[in-house]
Amino acid sequence: MKNIFLFTAALGLSAGLIGCTDGTHDQPNIELIQDFMITPAIKPQTLDEHAPNKIGMRVPPDNTVPVGFKPYAYGTNAEKAAKENKNPLSGNESEAVLKVGEKYFETNCAVCHGFKGEGGEHTSVGEKMNLKPPSLLSEKIRKMSDGGIYHIVTMGQGVMGPYASHVPQEYRWQVINYVRNLQKNSEK
Repeated sequence: MKNIFLFTAALGLSAGLIGCTDGTHDQPNIELIQDFMITPAIKPQTLDEHAPNKIGMRVPPDNTVPVGFKPYAYGTNAEKAAKENKNPLSGNESEAVLKVGEKYFETNCAVCHGFKGEGGEHTSVGEKMNLKPPSLLSEKIRKMSDGGIYHIVTMGQGVMGPYASHVPQEYRWQVINYVRNLQKNSEK
Protein backbone atom coordinates (compact mmCIF):
# COMPACT_ATOMS: atom_id res chain seq x y z
CA MET A 1 0.00 0.00 0.00
CA LYS A 2 2.85 2.34 0.90
CA ASN A 3 4.52 1.62 -2.45
CA ILE A 4 1.34 2.49 -4.36
CA PHE A 5 1.03 5.75 -2.44
CA LEU A 6 4.69 6.66 -3.12
CA PHE A 7 4.33 5.76 -6.80
CA THR A 8 1.15 7.87 -7.13
CA ALA A 9 2.77 10.81 -5.33
CA ALA A 10 5.87 10.59 -7.54
CA LEU A 11 3.75 10.38 -10.68
CA GLY A 12 1.67 13.39 -9.61
CA LEU A 13 4.78 15.41 -8.72
CA SER A 14 6.49 14.63 -12.00
CA ALA A 15 3.33 15.46 -13.99
CA GLY A 16 3.08 18.75 -12.10
CA LEU A 17 6.70 19.59 -12.77
CA ILE A 18 6.36 18.84 -16.47
CA GLY A 19 3.62 21.47 -16.71
CA CYS A 20 5.56 24.04 -14.66
CA THR A 21 7.75 26.40 -16.62
CA ASP A 22 9.30 29.74 -15.91
CA GLY A 23 8.31 31.11 -19.32
CA THR A 24 11.85 31.12 -20.73
CA HIS A 25 11.64 27.82 -22.55
CA ASP A 26 10.87 27.84 -26.24
CA GLN A 27 9.83 24.22 -26.27
CA PRO A 28 6.13 23.34 -26.20
CA ASN A 29 4.55 21.43 -23.34
CA ILE A 30 4.70 17.65 -23.49
CA GLU A 31 1.33 16.35 -24.55
CA LEU A 32 0.74 13.11 -22.70
CA ILE A 33 -2.63 12.39 -24.32
CA GLN A 34 -2.76 13.21 -28.02
CA ASP A 35 -5.57 15.55 -29.14
CA PHE A 36 -6.42 16.33 -25.51
CA MET A 37 -5.20 19.94 -25.51
CA ILE A 38 -6.37 20.75 -29.02
CA THR A 39 -9.40 18.89 -30.29
CA PRO A 40 -10.13 18.89 -33.99
CA ALA A 41 -12.90 21.33 -34.88
CA ILE A 42 -15.83 20.24 -37.00
CA LYS A 43 -16.95 22.84 -39.49
CA PRO A 44 -20.75 23.05 -39.93
CA GLN A 45 -20.83 22.02 -43.59
CA THR A 46 -18.42 19.08 -43.35
CA LEU A 47 -18.89 15.36 -42.95
CA ASP A 48 -18.65 14.02 -39.39
CA GLU A 49 -18.02 10.28 -39.35
CA HIS A 50 -19.05 10.02 -35.68
CA ALA A 51 -22.44 11.75 -35.98
CA PRO A 52 -25.53 9.56 -36.47
CA ASN A 53 -26.47 11.33 -39.70
CA LYS A 54 -22.83 12.07 -40.70
CA ILE A 55 -23.54 15.83 -40.77
CA GLY A 56 -21.29 18.24 -38.86
CA MET A 57 -24.04 20.82 -38.41
CA ARG A 58 -26.07 20.07 -35.30
CA VAL A 59 -29.59 21.04 -34.42
CA PRO A 60 -29.70 22.60 -30.93
CA PRO A 61 -31.59 20.60 -28.31
CA ASP A 62 -35.26 21.43 -27.88
CA ASN A 63 -36.14 24.41 -25.65
CA THR A 64 -32.63 25.89 -25.74
CA VAL A 65 -31.90 29.54 -26.47
CA PRO A 66 -28.64 31.37 -27.14
CA VAL A 67 -27.02 33.13 -24.19
CA GLY A 68 -28.42 36.65 -23.87
CA PHE A 69 -31.36 35.98 -26.21
CA LYS A 70 -34.56 37.81 -25.38
CA PRO A 71 -37.68 36.55 -27.16
CA TYR A 72 -39.52 39.14 -29.20
CA ALA A 73 -42.51 40.06 -27.06
CA TYR A 74 -44.80 41.29 -29.84
CA GLY A 75 -44.87 38.32 -32.20
CA THR A 76 -46.89 39.29 -35.27
CA ASN A 77 -48.79 42.13 -33.55
CA ALA A 78 -47.41 45.09 -35.54
CA GLU A 79 -49.80 47.66 -34.01
CA LYS A 80 -48.89 46.75 -30.44
CA ALA A 81 -45.16 46.75 -31.31
CA ALA A 82 -45.44 50.20 -32.93
CA LYS A 83 -47.13 51.64 -29.84
CA GLU A 84 -45.33 49.89 -26.99
CA ASN A 85 -41.83 49.02 -28.22
CA LYS A 86 -39.69 52.03 -27.31
CA ASN A 87 -36.23 52.74 -28.70
CA PRO A 88 -33.75 52.69 -25.79
CA LEU A 89 -31.28 54.61 -27.98
CA SER A 90 -33.79 57.22 -29.19
CA GLY A 91 -31.99 60.39 -30.21
CA ASN A 92 -28.53 58.88 -29.68
CA GLU A 93 -26.52 60.06 -32.67
CA SER A 94 -23.11 59.26 -31.25
CA GLU A 95 -20.45 58.13 -33.69
CA ALA A 96 -20.32 54.64 -32.14
CA VAL A 97 -24.08 54.06 -32.51
CA LEU A 98 -24.24 55.40 -36.07
CA LYS A 99 -21.18 53.42 -37.20
CA VAL A 100 -22.71 50.12 -36.07
CA GLY A 101 -26.07 51.10 -37.58
CA GLU A 102 -24.39 52.05 -40.85
CA LYS A 103 -22.49 48.74 -40.99
CA TYR A 104 -25.63 46.62 -40.59
CA PHE A 105 -27.70 48.92 -42.82
CA GLU A 106 -25.19 48.74 -45.67
CA THR A 107 -24.83 44.98 -45.29
CA ASN A 108 -28.54 44.09 -45.08
CA CYS A 109 -30.75 47.00 -46.14
CA ALA A 110 -28.92 49.06 -48.76
CA VAL A 111 -29.16 46.38 -51.45
CA CYS A 112 -32.90 47.02 -51.74
CA HIS A 113 -33.44 50.42 -50.07
CA GLY A 114 -30.29 52.14 -51.38
CA PHE A 115 -27.24 53.37 -49.50
CA LYS A 116 -28.97 56.67 -48.75
CA GLY A 117 -32.39 55.09 -48.14
CA GLU A 118 -33.75 56.50 -51.41
CA GLY A 119 -35.76 53.39 -52.31
CA GLY A 120 -35.78 50.42 -54.65
CA GLU A 121 -36.01 52.24 -57.96
CA HIS A 122 -32.47 53.54 -57.31
CA THR A 123 -30.80 50.19 -56.65
CA SER A 124 -29.76 47.45 -59.06
CA VAL A 125 -31.68 44.83 -57.06
CA GLY A 126 -34.73 46.97 -56.28
CA GLU A 127 -35.26 48.11 -59.86
CA LYS A 128 -35.71 44.48 -60.93
CA MET A 129 -38.42 43.84 -58.34
CA ASN A 130 -42.09 44.10 -59.29
CA LEU A 131 -42.92 45.64 -55.93
CA LYS A 132 -40.21 48.24 -55.32
CA PRO A 133 -38.83 48.61 -51.78
CA PRO A 134 -40.01 51.94 -50.35
CA SER A 135 -37.85 54.97 -49.80
CA LEU A 136 -36.91 55.22 -46.15
CA LEU A 137 -36.92 58.99 -46.61
CA SER A 138 -40.67 59.10 -47.40
CA GLU A 139 -43.12 60.88 -45.16
CA LYS A 140 -44.83 57.58 -44.33
CA ILE A 141 -41.61 56.08 -42.90
CA ARG A 142 -40.68 59.34 -41.14
CA LYS A 143 -44.02 59.26 -39.30
CA MET A 144 -43.66 55.59 -38.38
CA SER A 145 -42.58 54.94 -34.79
CA ASP A 146 -39.17 53.43 -34.07
CA GLY A 147 -40.98 50.42 -32.62
CA GLY A 148 -42.88 49.98 -35.89
CA ILE A 149 -39.66 50.00 -37.91
CA TYR A 150 -38.04 47.63 -35.42
CA HIS A 151 -41.00 45.28 -35.88
CA ILE A 152 -40.59 45.31 -39.66
CA VAL A 153 -36.85 44.62 -39.40
CA THR A 154 -37.50 41.79 -36.94
CA MET A 155 -40.58 40.14 -38.49
CA GLY A 156 -40.54 41.35 -42.09
CA GLN A 157 -43.39 42.89 -44.06
CA GLY A 158 -44.84 42.26 -47.50
CA VAL A 159 -42.16 40.74 -49.74
CA MET A 160 -39.42 41.67 -47.26
CA GLY A 161 -38.51 38.73 -45.08
CA PRO A 162 -37.51 38.97 -41.42
CA TYR A 163 -34.00 40.12 -40.61
CA ALA A 164 -34.02 38.83 -37.03
CA SER A 165 -31.34 36.27 -37.90
CA HIS A 166 -29.23 38.79 -39.87
CA VAL A 167 -29.21 41.78 -37.56
CA PRO A 168 -28.60 40.90 -33.89
CA GLN A 169 -31.11 42.22 -31.36
CA GLU A 170 -28.69 44.67 -29.76
CA TYR A 171 -27.91 46.31 -33.13
CA ARG A 172 -31.40 46.76 -34.59
CA TRP A 173 -32.01 49.98 -32.66
CA GLN A 174 -28.70 51.30 -33.98
CA VAL A 175 -29.86 50.57 -37.53
CA ILE A 176 -33.04 52.51 -36.81
CA ASN A 177 -31.04 55.43 -35.42
CA TYR A 178 -28.94 55.34 -38.59
CA VAL A 179 -32.11 55.45 -40.74
CA ARG A 180 -33.36 58.42 -38.67
CA ASN A 181 -29.99 60.07 -39.26
CA LEU A 182 -30.33 59.48 -43.04
CA GLN A 183 -33.79 61.07 -42.90
CA LYS A 184 -32.49 64.07 -41.00
CA ASN A 185 -29.57 64.57 -43.39
CA SER A 186 -31.85 64.32 -46.46
CA GLU A 187 -33.79 67.39 -45.28
CA LYS A 188 -30.71 69.59 -45.64
